[in-house]
Amino acid sequence: MTQPWAMLVALGENTIETRSWRTSYRGPLAIHTAKAFPKEARALCDQEPYRRVLARGGYSRAHDLPRGTVIALAQLDDVIAFTRTSLRETRARSARGLLPAHEADFGDFSPGRFGFVLSHVQRLSTPIRVKGMLGLWDVPAAVQRTLMSDVSAPRA
Repeated sequence: MTQPWAMLVALGENTIETRSWRTSYRGPLAIHTAKAFPKEARALCDQEPYRRVLARGGYSRAHDLPRGTVIALAQLDDVIAFTRTSLRETRARSARGLLPAHEADFGDFSPGRFGFVLSHVQRLSTPIRVKGMLGLWDVPAAVQRTLMSDVSAPRA
């Protein structure tokens, strides 16, 4: 995922990750940050509500966001196909406290797009550098072992 959206997931602020494609996969996901950080995405980090949410997570500058690493684990529970009323419904659910306050601001809920519904997000204490690729892919076994030891380790 491109930053800042990957970090928004890791911080629990983006629980519906919007995509142009769907998947039948359900289960655990490693949240991987792309190496690339387009100028438009970096600029968003200085705008609200991105700036406030990232600062609350300890990131006051776009430059500080990790890239080319796995930063969290999450569970992919469902994939929603969006319709004309999806954005309005998402904003209403946010207003009722059923979703993080700015969920609708962090995704593209346009008709024809899809929302990956994420839960049980666990941010890693230390990002793990790993080469990623587009779409869903299998995390190398050595990285899986590191991930499992990070999330099972007691937190101070």
